[in-house]
Amino acid sequence: MVFLGGARQVGKTTLAKFLGEKYFSNKFSYLNWDSREDCLAILDNRLAAEKDLVIFDEIHKYKDWKNYIKGLYDKYKDEYRILVTGSSRLDIFRKGGDSLLGRYHYYRLHPLSVSELLKRNNFLKPFSHFKLLTLQMLIS
Repeated sequence: MVFLGGARQVGKTTLAKFLGEKYFSNKFSYLNWDSREDCLAILDNRLAAEKDLVIFDEIHKYKDWKNYIKGLYDKYKDEYRILVTGSSRLDIFRKGGDSLLGRYHYYRLHPLSVSELLKRNNFLKPFSHFKLLTLQMLIS
């Protein structure tokens, strides 16, 4: 199970649907907690049959979402994969002693950098203090 978190408007939903279309040959189900129809389907446990991936978007707004997801994962982990998308609050649950421990991987999606928007190669490497100082000197 994968949790995909990040700030608003960074592309979490777009990425989740892209992954479903590209890697699961459209054999995926997308359920958004903000949609009344999807919300009722989630509460009634009406998940699409014969799907390889189930995407839950914004389900962290549901009060008992952790227990719901834990139960689904424990029961259906051999039948389909689960992708949960939502705000940065998903990361908070990772740090607490919750019942999901060991059942998921958390990924944080960041906004595009200026170099990505300009379609240029980024010469910076993560955690490289020397290059960060070089960049700061170039900007000053």
